[in-house]
Amino acid sequence: MIRLAAVFALLSLAACDTNPPRIDDYRYVAYSWTGGNIDEMIAVWGEPNREHVQASADTLGKARWRSFSRYGAGGTPDSYRYFCDMTAHFDADGKVSEIEITRSDHCGTFYGEGIRDMLRPGVKPPPTWEST
Repeated sequence: MIRLAAVFALLSLAACDTNPPRIDDYRYVAYSWTGGNIDEMIAVWGEPNREHVQASADTLGKARWRSFSRYGAGGTPDSYRYFCDMTAHFDADGKVSEIEITRSDHCGTFYGEGIRDMLRPGVKPPPTWEST
């Protein structure tokens, strides 16, 4: 029984990674706006092209951006060059409380190097940018 507990403890420790999982630049930049101001985010990302609902005292607002391009007329997941779908939820004061990314397939293809200009001011760039 003691051996089983020791094995379980070692497996639990091995499962605890001190480094967070690496996320792509699109997700990193999008998530950087959590805690930021929605008007500033819109100034950087452009007007939401899917949905824009103002917040009230009782309800969070929502700003949603979607960009995609297909190969031909197919509608399967493999038929997209890129597909980026993000929603920012914000309160009545304009503070972004959550970034929800529904889909982020090959978003670097769409945003390219321009994604660097979309990082929330004051947020440290991801480590991947230090090498370029």
